Amino acid sequence: MKKIVMFYGSDRAFAEIIPKEHRNLLSVAMQIDDESKKFVMEIKGLPKQDTETEKPKKKKPRISNLVIYANEYNSVNEHVITNFVDFVAQINVTNMYIQNPPALLRDQVERIYGEKDIIKVDEQKYNIISEDIVKRIYLEFDNRIIGQESVKMKLLKALYPIMDNRQCKPVVILFYGDSGLGKTETVQYLTELLGGVLLRKQFSMYQNNEFSNYLFGGKHNQKSFAKDLLARDSNVILLDEFDKANPVFHSAFYQLFDEGVFEDQNYKVDVRHAVIFCTSNYHSEDEIKDKLGLPIYNRFDAIIEFKQLSKDAKMKIAEVALMNTDYSDILPSEIREKLVLASAELSNAREIQRLIKDTISLYEINRICNGLEA
Repeated sequence: MKKIVMFYGSDRAFAEIIPKEHRNLLSVAMQIDDESKKFVMEIKGLPKQDTETEKPKKKKPRISNLVIYANEYNSVNEHVITNFVDFVAQINVTNMYIQNPPALLRDQVERIYGEKDIIKVDEQKYNIISEDIVKRIYLEFDNRIIGQESVKMKLLKALYPIMDNRQCKPVVILFYGDSGLGKTETVQYLTELLGGVLLRKQFSMYQNNEFSNYLFGGKHNQKSFAKDLLARDSNVILLDEFDKANPVFHSAFYQLFDEGVFEDQNYKVDVRHAVIFCTSNYHSEDEIKDKLGLPIYNRFDAIIEFKQLSKDAKMKIAEVALMNTDYSDILPSEIREKLVLASAELSNAREIQRLIKDTISLYEINRICNGLEA
């Protein structure tokens, strides 16, 4: 073994550091498993074959570059991870690249190869909140997140401590208000500015038992929050519908929010320079304190309300939506004007977008079907 790289980061970033010519863990494990199943049948009454033919000497597969992808921990048998050193002893490897190794695998590698000075630990570099990003938010926010002008300065104030990595803990922000007012859109906008793909976890999708396994980790082939954090492609993290999580699990986030560290039985993750957004449908800070409790409430760096949209804001959202849809040109101007006016009576951006989409679909269906009647 000449080199071992243990890399922590996303699939995209890992793909940038591995050699083009390589074998992956699953293919090698399957090869070894297939070879171990081979046997020689001896039939009574027939002369025995010579020893060399009967039991050929096994040759170790020779691999220049062994690449272990994080998603392969889900596919191989558990014993490959728990006895990883024994597995590697069955092959001749020159270089090994390991993505997001679980603690058990990492400890084995460090114990056997740590003194040989061949282990390199590398981490994905994430874009950070910079002065330029702050300026762009200030100039662009009102046109991107329509009707939430009061959010902009509160958001910028919350982001300032983490600008240029001045603060060694994540910024944790709770958005509250009804659905369709721009909470998720704001998070997506910031992700676009920083680059990468948003890590979004919807807490309403997890039941209590399932959520416990997801938060605290289980077997290596099971999903976990720590594993998802390690594989994130952006330093923007969205914990969507945070209010839907059972309060019994809030303590699991204390260290994450305080120090930017999350640890389960398999992984330890550092997200000290991340921006963590939590969304909720609460209607007041008093309700937040009552439902979430003070221990988690006091760990938010900012709590920002998304207010109900004014009629002017809803009409502007409709105008922008009509401009951005690929099919808006097919609608006559009088229908577009009626859609804008009708949008003022709707509740939120989702309802407005649905109205426009349904109107375009109905208009096109009528056009197609009317042509058939002729």
